[in-house]
Amino acid sequence: MAALINSPPTNAVDVMDASGAVPALTGIDGGWRNFFMAVYTICVALTSSGTTANRPTKLLWTGRFYFDTTLGLPIFYKTSSWVKADGSAA
Repeated sequence: MAALINSPPTNAVDVMDASGAVPALTGIDGGWRNFFMAVYTICVALTSSGTTANRPTKLLWTGRFYFDTTLGLPIFYKTSSWVKADGSAA
């Protein structure tokens, strides 16, 4: 099974100078940018809600949560469909 997010890049750099100030971050490594964009995307997905008609169709993984406001219930993505917490079709 593929990971939802890769590990952070190993090339972390301490950007604080000797005075304790943090200079402007320029040229942020693409690996870090990609890592934080993936974290952001997952955080947004984990807090999503809306109507049945607006259920997500992308970024789906087993266990993904969605609060269906039409049903008034939380539902979860399982393999290839949405289910209620009791396992019945949603």
